[in-house]
Amino acid sequence: MPFIRHCPRTTDTQDLSVNVRPARSRPAKRRVLNLSARGMLITAAELEVGQVTRFELNGRSFRAEGVAEVAHRSSRTTGLRFVSLDATRELPLSAFVARRVTRGQMAEAARTPPGAYLG
Repeated sequence: MPFIRHCPRTTDTQDLSVNVRPARSRPAKRRVLNLSARGMLITAAELEVGQVTRFELNGRSFRAEGVAEVAHRSSRTTGLRFVSLDATRELPLSAFVARRVTRGQMAEAARTPPGAYLG
């Protein structure tokens, strides 16, 4: 059976960063590579799979904090699954991601050459 994502995600994250605050360790600022309402992929952090950590997600128009569990890890990336999340009341995370996905689709459509003219 093919893998299907049930939760939209966006890679339009250049303005987002995350401060990861593991217990008994110094906080570390990392770049967000992609984001969904259920988790995020960040540049590698010194965390182990299964470890639970507090985080603070920051951007120009968005701020959220919460607790996440390390779902997977490689030498370059760390995948975090949200356990709890407090997003700004003005814009929930799912709406923020949906807005970014729509913005990305519109930008992609603008770059795509138009089809053949049938008129």
